[in-house]
Amino acid sequence: MKGTVFAVALNHNSQLDCWRETFHEVPYKTPPKTPIWFIKPRNTVIGSGDVIPHPIGETVQSGATLALFIGKTARNVSAQNANQYIAGYALANEVSLPETSFYRPAIKEKCRDGFCPLGQMVNVKTVESLDIVTEINGQVADCWSTKDLVRSAPELVAALSEFATLTEGDVILLGTPHQRVTLHPGDKITVKADGFPNLENTIVLAGDQA
Repeated sequence: MKGTVFAVALNHNSQLDCWRETFHEVPYKTPPKTPIWFIKPRNTVIGSGDVIPHPIGETVQSGATLALFIGKTARNVSAQNANQYIAGYALANEVSLPETSFYRPAIKEKCRDGFCPLGQMVNVKTVESLDIVTEINGQVADCWSTKDLVRSAPELVAALSEFATLTEGDVILLGTPHQRVTLHPGDKITVKADGFPNLENTIVLAGDQA
């Protein structure tokens, strides 16, 4: 992993539905009109087969999603041309502690060790209607479709490249539904989608990884 992992909040219709009333209150007063970005730093990134540390005393939630990989330098690209800059996609898991506000950066919730498993990249043309399935210990715990995303992958590339130059190896996580799956130490979590290698990780209590 040589690039930066960017992620977007509120990019699933269920999230907007949940927060709609809150966004009309102080301090927001109005719903956001542009994507809400955050970064998953390098300490969060792990691969399939690695363990996800579960901090003691915290609630840890899975956020199965897709990762978009940038293939070449992109700056001020249009949504119509964005596919030219996308090298491929991979399954990902935007692991997080529960969020209670979008007013302050969720560093404590989003940026813990091992909180961004990334799978193997696949060169596919489109991911506009893909079912993403989460299994816990072999049982289906969640399923959602990318057709429910607010902004498509090309639209996200266009929005981010408007103010940040993206380079080969950068990654964009496309977003997650409001409803997340709670993880417990000992769980084996598998993220699946047609045409992609499974993303598999085990949850281990922090301090027990050795």
